[in-house]
Amino acid sequence: MIVKDLEPQQHADPLRRAGYDAERQMAHYLRRAFAEDPRKFVFHNLRLERRGEVAQIDHLILHRFGLLIIESKSVAGQVSVNEHGEWTRWWNRQGRGMPSPVLQARRQLDLLLSLLDDHTTELMDRSMLGLKQRTLSGVRRDVLVAISDGGRITRKADVPELVKADQVPDRVRAVIQAEQEKTFGSFGFTDAEMTRIQAFLRSRHVPVPAQEAPAAPEPTQTRAAPVSAPPAEPARPERPSAAPVRTSQERQAQARPRPDVACRACASANVTVQFGKYGYYLKCVDCGGNTPAKPVCAACGQPGKVSKRGPAFTATCAGGHTWAYWTNPA
Repeated sequence: MIVKDLEPQQHADPLRRAGYDAERQMAHYLRRAFAEDPRKFVFHNLRLERRGEVAQIDHLILHRFGLLIIESKSVAGQVSVNEHGEWTRWWNRQGRGMPSPVLQARRQLDLLLSLLDDHTTELMDRSMLGLKQRTLSGVRRDVLVAISDGGRITRKADVPELVKADQVPDRVRAVIQAEQEKTFGSFGFTDAEMTRIQAFLRSRHVPVPAQEAPAAPEPTQTRAAPVSAPPAEPARPERPSAAPVRTSQERQAQARPRPDVACRACASANVTVQFGKYGYYLKCVDCGGNTPAKPVCAACGQPGKVSKRGPAFTATCAGGHTWAYWTNPA
């Protein structure tokens, strides 16, 4: 199941455009393989933040036994890995070193799991009649590096994570099959946990901030030739009105992405915020379920406290950040 599609992008830089083409090629293979599979949740171009750190994940697959990250690499010529694990990209017989995309993907996976660990009580079930909190300690963690179809791979060392893009779906199936064949001790998400995690990740995606266009250079002024009669005084342009001043809270609320506001039972975002015996909670319009309202600051990862003003709800964390949380329909 495709949970988050690849966002369309336009790049003037040839290298960035080639990188996007590699991601689009990989997204095509994953769609063909898993779009109709209800037990595999696929995310493309997922950008997550935690305590000031950012993970830009090309492709993520949430499956019954764990998480698998796929790092797409555009290679027009050849990529090689020596016996020391050092990577080199070759083009026109010229080699240039490159950072290990395997280590890059593992760092992304570490941040992703840390973010999920921060919200264990919200995302994971309780076992033993509710006495024991399930955790992510046994979750399977895998990374793959997908080289675009036109590239060649030369290996002087065994790098099992390195594959061609069209081989990725089979490798994903092999990972899951290996877990299914284990007779005991295998970790597995419940249906409810998978639903909550995919809704949580979808809500925590933070788009890349739009970069402001550079200011146009001032036109060069030339001295006019003297004339017998003085020119008429040009009309003085009207001074543009000052932009309305926003408070710091308004600026922060506009900058923050919407936190996780979804039903933990059915993952629907068709909810209203209500107040009950234990504080604010989300009432699902679709299934009638209740979910504790637990906003989390996207800037520092700290929990937020909900406050109400009419139909609008805001959240404030201990770090002083304030953002718009939810607005109930009229």
